[in-house]
Amino acid sequence: MIDPECWAEEFPVRKNIIYLNHAAVCPLPARTAAAVAEVAADYRDWGSTHYERWSAMVARGRGRLAELTGADQCEIAFVKNTTAGLMLAAESIPWRDGENVVVADIEFPANVYPWLNLRRRGVTTRFVQARGSFPTVDDYAAACDDSTRVITSSWVQFSSGQRTDLAALSQLADDVGAFFVVDAIQGLGALQIDVSKLGIDFLAADGHKWLLSVEGCGLLYVSQGVIGDLEPFWRGWTAVPEPTDFLRYDQPALDDARRFEEGSPNLAGIAAMDASAGLLLEAGPAQVEERVLSLTERLIARLRDLGCEIASPTDPQCRSGIVCFRCGRASSDEVATRLAERGISAASRLGVVRLSPHFYNTEGEIDAATEAVGEIMAEISSA
Repeated sequence: MIDPECWAEEFPVRKNIIYLNHAAVCPLPARTAAAVAEVAADYRDWGSTHYERWSAMVARGRGRLAELTGADQCEIAFVKNTTAGLMLAAESIPWRDGENVVVADIEFPANVYPWLNLRRRGVTTRFVQARGSFPTVDDYAAACDDSTRVITSSWVQFSSGQRTDLAALSQLADDVGAFFVVDAIQGLGALQIDVSKLGIDFLAADGHKWLLSVEGCGLLYVSQGVIGDLEPFWRGWTAVPEPTDFLRYDQPALDDARRFEEGSPNLAGIAAMDASAGLLLEAGPAQVEERVLSLTERLIARLRDLGCEIASPTDPQCRSGIVCFRCGRASSDEVATRLAERGISAASRLGVVRLSPHFYNTEGEIDAATEAVGEIMAEISSA
């Protein structure tokens, strides 16, 4: 079990506020902020003199992200964000007129607009009508037919914290002959995953939530097994075997995920991803998941004691790092605002309050946050 006090120096945010909002934008670990500053200082003082050093860092970061996801290094591409990764998947799949995409009607828009944008190519988006807030594999299956080309889902739903049964959904995709595409931003860094064992074809995530990195730099996993079936959406100058052979324009696209990296890399962003991935691997993905789920279990128990309605799954197999709840007649916006006034970072999403602790948070912080919720409920009920 992780002792959060052993990680206190890595998370200076704990000196200022109780941060339970990793499902929005994370605070940076100290080593991650230092890695970004090192890149900036080196470019300030030396220009591109040490570029080989930074190229080696990119390779190391790719390897660390591969280790976190269960992928091979050649299956990892650096992208701008989750949306960019999902757009690359959507546009690279070879579509035929009349085919469809199956996606739940509670997805974050990043995993909806890239598919809707395929209407110009004769592709239909079929929305799974979720029963309540928690779509099931049977719900997805009911929306599929012989023309289903893609099944796509968030690993963890942003508005409820439901963890998708990726193995079952992957099997469904295999059964209907569809690509399986995963938006992993709300799970990667908090929960364990092995993309190769799960049979995932594409997985995209940005760094700025559970991966404890910066905005504007993410990863795209593309299974080596499907690379040959894809139509390159674009080919940038670095996406070929010999990018410094500048005037050789007849080069083919790389035969791995790096074909999706269109040009000069975001070195500061990749430095952050590399440092944070290293931290998570050092803490241990299994230990991080155990810690996160322990904290959310504690949250659920204490919120229930207060009489709050839990809007997240409580089954251990379906839980994640997100706990959503309602506080009687108190609006979620009001509760989140009053928590912020008390130095507790939370979020309001679709009528629920959302708390999302990471492994370095303490039981004391969980207890202080729930005590504050109780005080707020009492204030509102007596007003």
